[in-house]
Amino acid sequence: MKHSNKGLVYIVLFVIQLFFGINYSTSKIIVGKIDPFIWSNIRFFIAGIVMLLITLLVRRPHPKFSKEFFLPIVPLAIFGMALGQGLFLFGLRLTTSVNTAILTSTIPILTVIIVVLRGQEKLTINKVIGIILSFLGVLFIRDLSDMSFGSENFIGDTLVFCGALCFALYLSFGKTYLMKYDNMWVTTYMFLIASLLMFIYNIPRYELFIIPEHTTPAFWWSGAYTIIGATLITYFLNNWALKRAASGSVALFIYLQPVVAGIIGYLFLDEQITSRMALCSGLILIGVIVTLMPGFKK
Repeated sequence: MKHSNKGLVYIVLFVIQLFFGINYSTSKIIVGKIDPFIWSNIRFFIAGIVMLLITLLVRRPHPKFSKEFFLPIVPLAIFGMALGQGLFLFGLRLTTSVNTAILTSTIPILTVIIVVLRGQEKLTINKVIGIILSFLGVLFIRDLSDMSFGSENFIGDTLVFCGALCFALYLSFGKTYLMKYDNMWVTTYMFLIASLLMFIYNIPRYELFIIPEHTTPAFWWSGAYTIIGATLITYFLNNWALKRAASGSVALFIYLQPVVAGIIGYLFLDEQITSRMALCSGLILIGVIVTLMPGFKK
């Protein structure tokens, strides 16, 4: 990957974390009123239709109809979207936001373990040191007094962790596939396949789909943002980046989400940047830089 292209990929990966960082708050608003799996179904279906229209509008050449194209895309849609997001939202509803953030931060670790075991990437010293530094930064940037891995959160914590594992598998196995095919068509099919599979599962559960009688503008804005910003744009950009960077690099940028959240809180929510937040953010950034040093990529 050329230096200029590498810089663009890193910028895109940062933007992805910006969108995903905001999604924690908007998703909490939505799943507090709508069943998480039904909501995931709706957002993927709408995103798929919008993505299909855009892809047709710009006249992207369709990949050749073959089993090589269609068979791998089904498990990618399952792990990267249906299970990855569905389990995350279910878990978010049954555990604390702090637990969710910490468990989600295991995605880079799980991804590195998978790609190393599969022989996609080598385990280097800078990779180990960088990931440890970033993980510690993510861990201590939060108020750990709100962390509770007791029995009352066990189911939610387990679902979030399983969702993280599914997304790590998607990052590993999707790398080779995305290098072969058009990103717009792949993303479109992933959305539509995920929404179809979730619809089949949700058929006996759609009686649970009730739009709350008393909704606020925040509810509707959160829904719109989750569909467009945190689904359509982020998955498209994530697939674009995964096509051009190592799976471990793509996963690594997840560690920037708390840093992004702190910046957003300071700029727009009048939140203060404490010395602890600054120190941990610095630790995260150092970890990311160390990990991305030569020797990390495949």
